[in-house]
Amino acid sequence: MKSRPGLILALVCLPVFIGALDLTIISAVLPAVIADLNIPLQTGLDDAAWAVNGYLLAYAVSMTFMGRVSDVWGRRRVYLICLVIFFVGSWWGAASGGAPAELAYRVARLLVGGRPDRSLMALYALIFGRVVQAFGAGAMVPVSMALVADLYPPARRALPLGIVGAVDTAGWVLGHLYGGIVVQFFAWPFLFWINLPVVALMFGLTAWALRGLSSVQSEGRVDWIGAGLISLALVGLNLGLGAGEGASLSPPPYAAPALLIAAICFALFLWAERRVTNPLLDLRVFAERNVSAASGMNLLIGFCLMVGLVSVPLFINVAGRADSGQGALVSGYLLSAFTVPMALAAIPGGWLTERLGYRWTAASGVLIALIGFILMSRWQSEMAGQAVAVVVGKGTPEAVNGTLQMIAGLLLAGVGLGLTVAPIGTAVINGVAESERGMASALVIILRLIGMSVSISALTAYGLRRSTEISRQLLEGVALTDFARLAEAALQAVTRVTAEMALIAAAVCAAALVPALLLGRDPKVGQSPPIQKGETLT
Repeated sequence: MKSRPGLILALVCLPVFIGALDLTIISAVLPAVIADLNIPLQTGLDDAAWAVNGYLLAYAVSMTFMGRVSDVWGRRRVYLICLVIFFVGSWWGAASGGAPAELAYRVARLLVGGRPDRSLMALYALIFGRVVQAFGAGAMVPVSMALVADLYPPARRALPLGIVGAVDTAGWVLGHLYGGIVVQFFAWPFLFWINLPVVALMFGLTAWALRGLSSVQSEGRVDWIGAGLISLALVGLNLGLGAGEGASLSPPPYAAPALLIAAICFALFLWAERRVTNPLLDLRVFAERNVSAASGMNLLIGFCLMVGLVSVPLFINVAGRADSGQGALVSGYLLSAFTVPMALAAIPGGWLTERLGYRWTAASGVLIALIGFILMSRWQSEMAGQAVAVVVGKGTPEAVNGTLQMIAGLLLAGVGLGLTVAPIGTAVINGVAESERGMASALVIILRLIGMSVSISALTAYGLRRSTEISRQLLEGVALTDFARLAEAALQAVTRVTAEMALIAAAVCAAALVPALLLGRDPKVGQSPPIQKGETLT
């Protein structure tokens, strides 16, 4: 069968979109899940949060080595395995209140005795299903990127890779909205049931479409020791930085041990990768300037991404003095001005990369994002209230103007970050050998996730410390019964903290200019010849 790269690109993008959608879909319906399972909100929220956090961890862990597995086992085989895993996880989550909950109950009785709470067993079954889902969904992203790199020659990879990046970003961007809309009409298990016919159909179509295509396979075996070490390092990092703390604002008690374990495992991983015959990550790839520069840049981009996602809800909910419902609604609308353009900009980012090269596309994106974050640092306290008024339909012309100023900063920051997706991914993938594309694709995603994890931890610590310092200065000599002054101090503190975080993001963007300008070769000068048609995909 002749190669149809456009058709294959469309087919692999839909499961990637669904998997990314499920990354954030559950956070919008957690209250409904807790209520449906009759779990007390006060005691069950931390456990229920693992329906989100468990997915994120498994999503990231599967990326670390499944890209490399596809290098060794073949793209078609691994991609179809990922679809099966995602299907099983979706069924388990949808049916979690039935047979999976009963199985969890029996296992708990066997291990700990007594009569475990059946509602909690249903919740744990749901969390397990989410973890299984995420393992398949996370692996699909690097495998899809590597498959696209197999299909297109170096000179034409940037745009399709930008499309994959846009689809992946659009999925987790729209997950909150999709989940919130669906539960208005259906019970929450429908979110998982609907995946089953779609994934089954995609399995059949993808298995058919991928026949007759060549796939460059790496000789040797999968480095399972390295996979285990880097997975433990990644889990330890995320737990230590607070991925499992649920509703608590304070660091979890296991933060320091988890970070220590992460550091030890990462050091052992680096030591092992230098000595094994077939490493999970060949550290020599960082000798290629494009790979090392794009990797460093991706860490910084991930950091900046979280600044935008954290700043808006903080600013609106405190400075806007909105109730929880209004705050969530207004934050969602404003965040869409950041995240939707970011997803869409990944596509023209690929188009520009094919014409301007890595360096100028990436540098232009970083500069645009820098300007956006500087505009965000100029937000005034009254803008939050103005945005709330506009969204609820009570906005004056002055309020509309203030809201548009907020949107302008978010829009530029989102477009700028989105433009960097394709040049970063293409530079890394084109900088490695054909047999290492899966590993390189995984490297692209993992580094961005690490940057995001470090950012959320650093921003939380910084925000709490700075808001306390500012409030203490503003409230010196103020009576605790002076509620007006207390409220004004909180308003000023959060406004200043939001501005400072935006300036930090602008500074990180400025730092990202250095690796962006170090990017060298134009994508048209690639190391890999295009895949020939008519061969067999294993």
